[in-house]
Amino acid sequence: MRSASPPTSAGPVFRAKPASRLDAFDGLVRDLSVWAAEARIPGPTLRDVTLLLDELFSNIVIHGYQHDPEGDILVEATIEGDRVMVTLTDHAPAFDPLQVPEPDTTLSLQARPIGGLGLLFVRRTADDLQYWRIAHGTPEAANRVRFTKFLSRGDGVRQASPGHTDEPGTRSR
Repeated sequence: MRSASPPTSAGPVFRAKPASRLDAFDGLVRDLSVWAAEARIPGPTLRDVTLLLDELFSNIVIHGYQHDPEGDILVEATIEGDRVMVTLTDHAPAFDPLQVPEPDTTLSLQARPIGGLGLLFVRRTADDLQYWRIAHGTPEAANRVRFTKFLSRGDGVRQASPGHTDEPGTRSR
């Protein structure tokens, strides 16, 4: 399921193609955790990466592929400077999570429509979130979502990133 390339100037690369099934997530996390330990990713950062990956992976399986176990999912992670970048690529119907309106969390639970809280969690937990639709209109068309988490020092405090700016098609905090 996992392959690791030799370290580059950006650091080691994690790559996995888990099955499009919810029960494949545990194996994905085991492999990612091994890679993260080798790459010396702090525990608090890995915890956040795992939670973000869980939400996005589940959305692809449930909503994108509607539990079709034949769906392709590619998960890649890299370390670039003071951050971990995780990219998920799938061939499900186009879905841009950045275009989904945030739910109104001021409403009572009874008045709120179901859904949207997972993506709200992703938006608020990721330090950066990007989406692309690649090869649109072709059989190879795919969704690509990338989230970024700054590496923490191990005490839950993230490191500063000088010069970090928003780019088109992204959402940063």
